[in-house]
Amino acid sequence: METNFIQAFFDFIMSYDTEVIVACASVLGAALAMLTGIGPGIGQGYAAGKGAEAVGSNPKESKNITSTMLLGAAISETSGILALVVSLILIFGNPLIGLEGAMVVIGSSAIGAGVAVVAGMGPAIGQGYAAGKATEAVGINPKNRRNVTVVMLVGQAVAQTTGILALVIALILMYGNPFTGLEGAFIIIGASAIGAGISMIGGIGPGIGQGYTAGKAVEATGIRPDQQSSITKVMFLGQAVAQTTGIYALIVSLILMYSNPFI
Repeated sequence: METNFIQAFFDFIMSYDTEVIVACASVLGAALAMLTGIGPGIGQGYAAGKGAEAVGSNPKESKNITSTMLLGAAISETSGILALVVSLILIFGNPLIGLEGAMVVIGSSAIGAGVAVVAGMGPAIGQGYAAGKATEAVGINPKNRRNVTVVMLVGQAVAQTTGILALVIALILMYGNPFTGLEGAFIIIGASAIGAGISMIGGIGPGIGQGYTAGKAVEATGIRPDQQSSITKVMFLGQAVAQTTGIYALIVSLILMYSNPFI
């Protein structure tokens, strides 16, 4: 019964025009991509909360506090913007529409591309935490604003790594899709395309962890600006270790796309 149901489901899907199926999958991919917006919302909210708290404690420095908060929050928005770009591509400039190949595979690639960028949720949360800590540090010791801002920006840039890697996978699935010319069971190939995107969600954890590391480095720099160099080195080391599982996720995604043993 289960086999018959699955077969009946795919027969139903196959009864539609190829472009219709790919368009439906692209709509789902575009919607899934925007789940990334959860991250910037949390991160920017934390930064804004810390900004309000800092201004309440040191109203004379409200201008410096607010500018630091806005700068950090703007960086935290990066992943949301990248997700929006992928979503708009899938809706308005979809390169998969009209592509030759099994429609299930092409449609799955659209969904995989949308899912992949969800990894940006993690970096956005981490970057927001770093921004909040920087805002707090400026409120406590405004004289260290320059040092704090430098560490914040560098730490946020590293925390964005998994979001960039996820974007690369999404772009490959849309513009350099390795699945479309493959021969074999289209169900396995299509599942591999979605799996390549799902794998990148593993980047959420490293993004949050790297942002937390950056936030603590910013906090330490605010207290001891004379130790900025040493603090930054430790931050980089910690962020590199935190990135490990994000690299694992990328490797699995690439294996599914280019060296899949099941295809």
